[in-house]
Amino acid sequence: MTSAQELLALAVGWPLTIFLMVLAWRARRLLSGIRQQLQTVARSEVPRSAKPARSKAPRLSPGEQWRMGPQAAALHLRRSEYVLFQLGSIVLPGLLGYGVRGPLGAVLLAVVGFVGVSVYFRMKQSRWLMRCEDSLPGFLRGVASALRAGSSLTQAMLLVAHETEDPLGGEIVRVMRRERLGFNLVDILHELTDRIPSRDLELTVVAIVIQREVGGSLANLLDNIVQTIVDRQRLKREIRVLTAQGRYSGMVLIALPFLLGFAIALFNPSYMTPLFTTPTGWGMSAAAFVGVVLGGFVINRLVQSPEM
Repeated sequence: MTSAQELLALAVGWPLTIFLMVLAWRARRLLSGIRQQLQTVARSEVPRSAKPARSKAPRLSPGEQWRMGPQAAALHLRRSEYVLFQLGSIVLPGLLGYGVRGPLGAVLLAVVGFVGVSVYFRMKQSRWLMRCEDSLPGFLRGVASALRAGSSLTQAMLLVAHETEDPLGGEIVRVMRRERLGFNLVDILHELTDRIPSRDLELTVVAIVIQREVGGSLANLLDNIVQTIVDRQRLKREIRVLTAQGRYSGMVLIALPFLLGFAIALFNPSYMTPLFTTPTGWGMSAAAFVGVVLGGFVINRLVQSPEM
C-alpha cells in the first residue's frame, strides 16, 4: 500500500469510524427509550374502549396517498407536477452549467438546483403547517362555544371552519364534506391529522375520540386542550428564540464549504482540479465531507428542541 493510499484510508477511516460510533450510541439510546415506553404501557391498565381505533381502509394507490398527504395540501400540487418540478430543477440548471463549464458545471448546478427547490418546498410546507397551528386555538374555542349553544360536533366544526381562515378552515371543510357522504367521523378526523401533521391537532383528535367513547363535557375538554396548546406554542417559540443563534450558525458553517467550493470550481476550475484527480485530493475531500456531516449532526443535536 502506497503512502497516498494510506493517507486516503486514514482520512476516510477515522471520521467514518467516529460517525458510526455516534450512530450506534444513538440507536442504543433509542432502543432503551422504546423498551421503557413499552414497559410503561404494559403496566398501565387502559380500558380497551378508551383507545381510539381507526377502521381498516383499503389499500390506496400512490396518487391517492399523495392527495391525502401533507405535501399536496401545503404545495397545492399534483404528484406528477411535483415530480416535474424536481426533474426541472435538475435538468435545466444542469444544461446551463454544461454550457458554461462543461460536465463539472452541469453536475454542480444540477445539485444546487435540486437542493434549492427541495429547500423551497420544505420551507413552504413548514410555513403552511405553522399557519394551521396558529389558527387551531381559535378554531377550538369557536367549536366549544358552538357546542355550548346546542350544536352537534360535526355542525360546530363545519360552522366554525367556514369562519376560520385558510389553510386550516379549508382543510376542515374538505374533510367534513366526507362526513356528509357517510364516512365515519373517526376516520375523517384521522384523515385530517394525515393532511395536517401537527402534534397539537393530533392531541385534539385523540381527546375527541376518547371523549366520544367515555362521555363527558366536550366543550370543557376543548377549553383545556386550547390552554395546553397555547402553552405549548409559547414554549416552542421561546425555545426557537433561545436556539436561533446556534441554528443559524450551524447552517452557515455547513453551507459555507460547499458554497465556497462551488464558486471556486465555477470561476477557476483548474484551482479545484487536484481535489478530484489526485489520491491526496480524494482523501482531503472525503475527510472534509465527513467532517462537515459529523459537525452538522453534532450542531443539530445541540440546538434541536425537545419533542413536545
